[in-house]
Amino acid sequence: MVEGDKDATVPAAGGATTSGPPPHVDTDEVVFPRAKRGIRRLPRLFAQAFALVRKAAPRQLAISAALQVVLGVTIAAQLLLVRHVLSRLATGGGEGTFSSLIPALLVLAAVGAVSSFANLARNEQQRLLAEQVGRYATGRVLDVSSAVDLIAYDRPEFADRLQRAAGNAHSRPLQVANGLLGFLGGAVAIAGLSVALLALQPLFLVVVVVAYVPAWLAANRAGRLLHDFSVLQTERDRRRSYLFNVLSRRDEAAEVRSYGLARYLHHWHDVLYDERIADLRLVVRRRLRMAIVGQVISALVPPAAMGTLVWLISEGRMTVATAVASAGALILLNGRLSGLVRSANQLYEASLFLEDFTDFIEAFPVTDPADQAPPTEAPAGFKKLDVDHVSFTYPSRTEPSLRDISITIGAGEVVALVGENGSGKTTLAKLLARLYAPDQGSIRWDGVDIATIDGDQLRRSIAVIFQDFVQYRLTAGENVTTGRHERYDDTEAMEAAARAAGAHGFLSDLPRGYRTRMGPQFMGGSDLSVGQWQRVALARAFFRDAPFVILDEPTASLDPRAELALFGNIRTIFAGRSVLVISHRFANVRAADRIYVLAGGQVVEQGSHDQLMAAAGVYAELFTMQASTYLDPA
Repeated sequence: MVEGDKDATVPAAGGATTSGPPPHVDTDEVVFPRAKRGIRRLPRLFAQAFALVRKAAPRQLAISAALQVVLGVTIAAQLLLVRHVLSRLATGGGEGTFSSLIPALLVLAAVGAVSSFANLARNEQQRLLAEQVGRYATGRVLDVSSAVDLIAYDRPEFADRLQRAAGNAHSRPLQVANGLLGFLGGAVAIAGLSVALLALQPLFLVVVVVAYVPAWLAANRAGRLLHDFSVLQTERDRRRSYLFNVLSRRDEAAEVRSYGLARYLHHWHDVLYDERIADLRLVVRRRLRMAIVGQVISALVPPAAMGTLVWLISEGRMTVATAVASAGALILLNGRLSGLVRSANQLYEASLFLEDFTDFIEAFPVTDPADQAPPTEAPAGFKKLDVDHVSFTYPSRTEPSLRDISITIGAGEVVALVGENGSGKTTLAKLLARLYAPDQGSIRWDGVDIATIDGDQLRRSIAVIFQDFVQYRLTAGENVTTGRHERYDDTEAMEAAARAAGAHGFLSDLPRGYRTRMGPQFMGGSDLSVGQWQRVALARAFFRDAPFVILDEPTASLDPRAELALFGNIRTIFAGRSVLVISHRFANVRAADRIYVLAGGQVVEQGSHDQLMAAAGVYAELFTMQASTYLDPA
């Protein structure tokens, strides 16, 4: 593989330059195991392509296949009719007059019209078929990506496989459909031409077919080279795609411009692209060498066949009528064989990529709920949540993010998690929300281990606001009702949730009120400030109306007045619910029933505010430090 230029000069802000790669660019290449892909696997690959197309659009596949058969039959019929007309002309007499040949010519015209219509209809059906296959394949990738455990996204190998499967789902269905139908059509047409040519001169059939074998083998090998190249580029392509997104998305645009990062990041985007192109040049050279060998051999077929034809006529072993029909059959067969080889190789190449898609789908099967054993029923309400000696390690790390955590949250309690950044607060919140599963220990909801409960069913009883909450580019009202999308038409509850979060005023003042589409990148769209977006996220949690609420830094973007109002009224706002509050602002959690202090992924202290202050430990130290830095809202 081509390495990045480690001594490249990188443009910096203000025209200055720096040397060497930036810390975030990893020039170490990821080596993927090379799959054993050969011609012996071709039947399986073809079967996968056929199965995909059949599942996606059985009706269109049947119609397209029938049209291919019609085309193949009409080609053979046209050849035999031409031979019939020419033979009758050659015999002379009454059978060779124009009037006697009118019926045969009319049949020939009718067959040609049927062939033209079938070809036109086939092309239109293939366009529709490709769209249906693309929709089906994309849907399957979305099924998997939305059903896998959240932890899968923390594994680089999953990200690589997802990118290849998603890319193939968008780009390869057309190639698969066209290759499959082209192969089927070519096979039917060649079968028809072969029947005709066997009746005319069997020797030509053997010569032409054998001559195309080298071209087919060379193209298959070239297809495998392209697939191997794509697999090896996956990691680099993901890095390049990330840089492209940073340089082109609105979310990052302000900071990129503020720090003058555009040229700097653009440079590394280009470096990764140049490395890809350099590797591709090597692949293209090898593919060209293989293609030349096969094509040179195939190019010798037409002159050799024609030479044989001339020899047969000169020796009196073939009539002129048969020779003309044979010449037409040779020309058509040569074209159809070329098309068949192209379609077979197109399908073979697409099927190699298709195998990435099918392997991804099979590796993460999405089971129909109707076929699953019924899980343990999720508790209807909330009495108590026990976290018992829980530990958790991310796949990308060797050190645990959580170590032997034990906490308790009772009905109607407000419990706080505090600690410095990186102490494990958000990770623990994700475990409690059944987004991650602990490596050790258990989490019991009203005495039931949540690992035995269906995650979707359990999460119906949980409302979560994370630090990085989503700003949905939907309508303002939908941004609230996504908290419980089954009740999207409950406008009264939607407005009540917005009022509770302090969002009703600015949402109702939007150009179309709650029906305003959010996002200035859409026609008529509007945007909100970060603080207003955070109020919308709070409204979403209120609308969910769940017995257990997790608030992860819920006031990070709120002004001090709004922050004070939320924490001062948290028991009133979430009356009757159990609330877990995560905050780095210690003054905000003084009224919590119980405070857990995390450090290094462990609970180092617990108790009420007064108890922790009296203990004069970590909490008291950090609280005092913050109190001397920030204005105490009390």
